[in-house]
Amino acid sequence: MDLHIDVPWILQVAEVAGADDPAPDDYGVPVAAVARHRADLFEQPVYDGPYAKAAALVHTLGRCRWLERSNLAVAAATGVMYLEAAGIGVKPAREDAVALKDLLLDPTCTAAKIATLLRSWPTTT
Repeated sequence: MDLHIDVPWILQVAEVAGADDPAPDDYGVPVAAVARHRADLFEQPVYDGPYAKAAALVHTLGRCRWLERSNLAVAAATGVMYLEAAGIGVKPAREDAVALKDLLLDPTCTAAKIATLLRSWPTTT
């Protein structure tokens, strides 16, 4: 399945996961996240498969400041909801969420590292 989401979808996630956060400071970040997870190079997807696409979304939304205080929560929620929409139910435990937060705060964080972490999360399917 090749699932692509759009900016309104991310903003809906932000509204729920970023409760009480004011409006985004930079709408360019969710626009960039959408473009990134859809990226093709020489007619081949840059991010192949749901974990890689979710990781690209999480990396962009979590590393680029666009919300006043809930970037990390919204990034994590976006990854979980993207995987669920792609048919992969995940049930991250508290330590999984902490590991994602720590990775996003690490300056060496990459989408590939995030994809590896997401693959390690327990699934519900």
